[in-house]
Order: sequence, then C-alpha cells, then structure tokens
Amino acid sequence: MAKKVGLICAPELPETIAENIYEELIDYFNRQVDDNYDWEIEIVVDPLTGAAESSKEIIDAALSIAKKREWDYTICLTDLPLFEDNKIILADLNQKLNIAQISLPAFGSPPMRYRVKKVIMQIMQELHFNHTKDDVHKMKQAIKHLFKRNLRFSPIKREEVSMDQNKAMIRYLVVPKINSKLRTILGMSYANRPWAVISSFKPIIAVAFATGAYALIFPNLWELSVHYNVPRLLGIMFIACMSMIIWMIVSHNLWENKTKNSKRKIRRLYNTTTVTTLTMAVSVYYIVLFIIFSIAIVIFIPPELFRTMTESEGEVGILAFLRLSWLATSVATLAGSIGASAENAELVRNIAYGYRQNRRYQEVKKQKD
Repeated sequence: MAKKVGLICAPELPETIAENIYEELIDYFNRQVDDNYDWEIEIVVDPLTGAAESSKEIIDAALSIAKKREWDYTICLTDLPLFEDNKIILADLNQKLNIAQISLPAFGSPPMRYRVKKVIMQIMQELHFNHTKDDVHKMKQAIKHLFKRNLRFSPIKREEVSMDQNKAMIRYLVVPKINSKLRTILGMSYANRPWAVISSFKPIIAVAFATGAYALIFPNLWELSVHYNVPRLLGIMFIACMSMIIWMIVSHNLWENKTKNSKRKIRRLYNTTTVTTLTMAVSVYYIVLFIIFSIAIVIFIPPELFRTMTESEGEVGILAFLRLSWLATSVATLAGSIGASAENAELVRNIAYGYRQNRRYQEVKKQKD
C-alpha cells in the first residue's frame, strides 16, 4: 500500500530546497516513519504559497490541491514570514486534515537545508502517528527536542490553536526574544538569494573598474592613500557602499511604500530585509573589486615609482599598495557604479518581498483565468 506526501513549495528557494532533499525524505519515510507503506513524494510549485501573508490562506489553498491530487499528507514550504500577533510562526500542523506548513525565514541563517529536512521528518512523524496518546506524547517530545537543538537561541513554543470548525491547529512559535527578529531578517535575506543578485553586478563591476583604473593613472590618488588614516578610509568605504545601496533601491524601485492594504510592521520588515540583502551583495561586490584592484596595482605599479610620486620615506611594502587599492575601490564604487544599471533588473527587483508577492499574485490570477 502506498502513502502519498505532497510538498507544495513557493517558487525559488523553497522549490530548490525541496528538490535537494527529495531523495533523502523518501528514504527516511520508508525506513523510519512506517515501513508498512511505500512512500511517494510529489513536489508542486504554487505561487500562492509564496504570496499569501496569512497562514490560514496558505493552508486552505494547500487543502484544495491535496484533495485534487489525493495526497495522504501535505506540507507547504513558504519563503514568507508568518506572524501571530508579535510572535513568529515556524510551523503549523493540522493533524485532522494531515496538512502542515513551514516558514523558512523562521530558521534564520544557513545551513537552512539541513534544518528544514529535519523538521519535515519530525512533522511527518507527528502527522502519521496521531493515533494513541503514547504516540502523541512521544512525537511532541521528539519535535520539541529537534526545534530546541536547531533553534537553540530562539526557544520554540508549542500551542494548540482553534482556527474554526474542523480546523484546530498545532502551532510552533519562535518566542520573540532579543534576536528572534534578527533571525527572521537573516532568514528572509537568505530566501532573497543575494548570490543571485551578485551575478547581475557584472556590468557595474566593469564600469567601476574602468573608473578606478582611470583614476589610478594620476598620482593624486596615490598621495591621498598615503595621507589618509584608517578611520578616513573606513568612512569613505561606508559612504561609497551606502551610496550604491541607496542607488540600487531608488533606481529599481525596491522600497515598500505605504499602501491601502499594507501593514506597517510587514512593510518595515520587508524594507529592512531589502537593505540587508543589498548590503550582503554590495559587500561581496566591494571585496571582488578590491581584489581586482590589488592584483592590478601590484603588477603595474613599481614600488620605486610609488615612492617617488608620493615622496614616501623608506621601503614601499604591500600595505601601501593595499591602502591604494582600498581607496581606489571606494572611489570607483562611489563614482563609477552610481548610475550604472544591473545586468538583470528583474532579478534585482525580485529581492523586494512586496514586488515578489505582487508578481506571484499576478501569476495566480493568470492561472485562474
């Protein structure tokens, strides 16, 4: 006899994680959950799972899909944060309907794939063994132990919630301690896939390097690198990076503005996540540009020429060249990248949660039409 498990995933990161753990889950279900059944897993990508802000809305949509496909169990993976008042929802389970959902941002920073896999394993046990009191108690303790181990800095609280008729839920909440919101922001930033945004920075890097290389022709930049102290260089770097972040937000319309239906808390969280994601991407961009300039400066600028042009005393070491490449990177970022456009504007806009939600809602409407 077969048991069918459906994984309903939001597009992008949830879909990728589900595909990566697919084989491991089948093996685990056959060996550890119940070897009396042949377990089958079906992955369905549904835009609504990554568009709805309401936990109930996601569960209702999942129930509709599960009935059509005749699944025994259904688990939803969403990259949206889910809230109950000021509490962060990690997972919802409806044992009567055999449906559960998991919010990826509640896991915080990587490694997310391993923790999601473990939580799905434990949730399946809780859904499948909902028969006797002993089994229920055993599964409660098992899943609590797993959540405590993987989210030890943000304790998990288990609650039984009555939604409406026939829809009582078990809800796992990340207790809002000091760092719970930070974990959510990091989880949302990871769901934004900042590494994908970096790939669109190639034309920006090209423009910035050309600008910096031109500036290095003249000795003024060399002299400034000698006379500037570390705090000043740090300040210039900060201004350059912030300018680029602001430019990317403005030029790609990434900021969530106040609308009729938007909540202030959600809007603030989305904007914070956008800034965090861009900060990660711009930091990597800055490091890459710094490495390129460092290599170029070491190869093309003789130490004797540098000492003569800057009137430096003593030997010119690697630190002098690194200071020059540091300043050149900041100047190039400030002067060269502002005004440049990303290679894939759609990919950059996709890091804004509101934009992504709206795009997914449009996909859902098209599917219904």
